Amino acid sequence: TFLKWTVAFAYLVTLAINWRFFITQNTELKRWIPVSLAATVFLHLAYLVVLTHTLKHLPLSNVFEVMTSIVFLYSLTYLVLELVIRDYSMGIIILSLSLIFQFVSNLFINVTKGLAPVLSRVTFFQVHVSFMILAYSGFTISFIASLLYILLSREIQDKKLGFFFSRLPSLELLDRMSNSAVVFGMAFLTLGMVLGVYMANQVWGTGWTTDPKLISVFITWLIYLSFLYLRNRQGWQGRRASYVSLIGFVWVLVSFGIFTTLLAKFHSFT
Repeated sequence: TFLKWTVAFAYLVTLAINWRFFITQNTELKRWIPVSLAATVFLHLAYLVVLTHTLKHLPLSNVFEVMTSIVFLYSLTYLVLELVIRDYSMGIIILSLSLIFQFVSNLFINVTKGLAPVLSRVTFFQVHVSFMILAYSGFTISFIASLLYILLSREIQDKKLGFFFSRLPSLELLDRMSNSAVVFGMAFLTLGMVLGVYMANQVWGTGWTTDPKLISVFITWLIYLSFLYLRNRQGWQGRRASYVSLIGFVWVLVSFGIFTTLLAKFHSFT
């Protein structure tokens, strides 16, 4: 309990540093952004190790275990991205989402709840969930890059070069980042879906059911496949591609927040 709230507090502190830098552009604070994020990611990893030991399995068996695992992979992915491109403008959104998800996970996670019996006879379940989390991490990065692209392009179009222009990377970089993140996400989403069909045969005797969760994931795949086709084959670069990415991420939130928690029947393993 102490460790999970320490992790949440570390995300809060790191978010505060990122917000402060984003507003003031203080060069002294800039040095502390990757340090604080790296320390937070390491602390979160320690929490996941302890949680895995307590649960006797990887924290991937229900929504609130998955939430904290998603936060870790989101933050780790963004840390690597920061170190590669040396740009810290997206941290305020990534870390805000991380803090919210970690807080919700902390409130509702139940370490005394055992693994659902059906999962003990499912092969590659944890690999499947890990692939899906990595896919959603890619889509989140694409969403943030697309959102920042729209904000920056509007500022340039209105010829009011101010707040966003002085703080965000170039439009070209944001556009390429969004596309690369979708390619990354689609690769893992496709692998996750293939494993899901394989495991569905083990559980239900069929590779496809009318479970709303499965249908919503397939719709997610179609949306991002459309993004890749329109951007790379039809020349939908820039703002038009960004809007497709935003639509895709809104659907991801609906799929995860509503279909997974409220509507999924077979997929809830109950």
